[in-house]
Amino acid sequence: MPAIIHCDVAIVGGGLAGGLIALALRRKHPALDIRLIDGGRNLGGNHLWSFFASDVAPADRWLVAPLISYGWTSYDVHFPAHARTLKSPYYSIESERFDQVVRAAMPADAVMTRRKVLGASARAVVLADGDRIEAGGVIDCRGPGDLGKLDLGWQKFFGRELTLAEPHALKRPVIMDATVAQIDGYRFMYALPFAATRLFLEDTYYSDTPEIDVAACAKRIDAWASARGIMVEAATREEAGALPVAMGGDFEEYWKSGGNRVAKGECAPGCSIRSPAIRCPMRCGLPH
Repeated sequence: MPAIIHCDVAIVGGGLAGGLIALALRRKHPALDIRLIDGGRNLGGNHLWSFFASDVAPADRWLVAPLISYGWTSYDVHFPAHARTLKSPYYSIESERFDQVVRAAMPADAVMTRRKVLGASARAVVLADGDRIEAGGVIDCRGPGDLGKLDLGWQKFFGRELTLAEPHALKRPVIMDATVAQIDGYRFMYALPFAATRLFLEDTYYSDTPEIDVAACAKRIDAWASARGIMVEAATREEAGALPVAMGGDFEEYWKSGGNRVAKGECAPGCSIRSPAIRCPMRCGLPH
């Protein structure tokens, strides 16, 4: 028999935005009864998020610190006529750790995974199995609304986590190698050295279109690795995505398109922790 679940705050979507908001509310208002709902098996899906230390204000770093899987004190950038090593901390968060940390911080019944959402209003969430969540407030973190309301470019990427046959020679992350051929917009390679024989490589574009040629990107990743003497043994994980970059449009209608009067957990279209999504959770604290 369908059940009605009562809570103070229901967060729809257990990705980066939803998880961070849940952690922030749990820390600032521990008495709140929170439900974090997602259709997937794990919170965060299959992703790697990275950010500069300067993306997060010192007073807010407590929120992301437990999530960090890797950290470096400097990084490299390469352009056709210039190259620099910049001494600034850089961090990465793996979705597996994200799932573990968020679950550990919440009561057992607060995280509701494998629960498909049919609809959400300002105070209710309807689930596909017939259950209904009645909340003091609902925050929708399921992603963007009607992107047709906006003028967009795209940051798109295909990344591979690699196991190597021999140790690589990278001393620090390569945040942007724009010495590569410029294809389909502004293109660069991105490299994160997780361990001596573990490396994440990503082929990234700022483009006018969201389409991703995964096979072509994979070949370009292999070529970049081969040119640097990196001996790949196996690809252990892959991810691809196209993040909308808003250039203009009707923002008022865009926000309405996601459901009028429903609080949105997205700071801006295409926002990720790389372009500090941390601001949204830190601003969603409820009144004392």
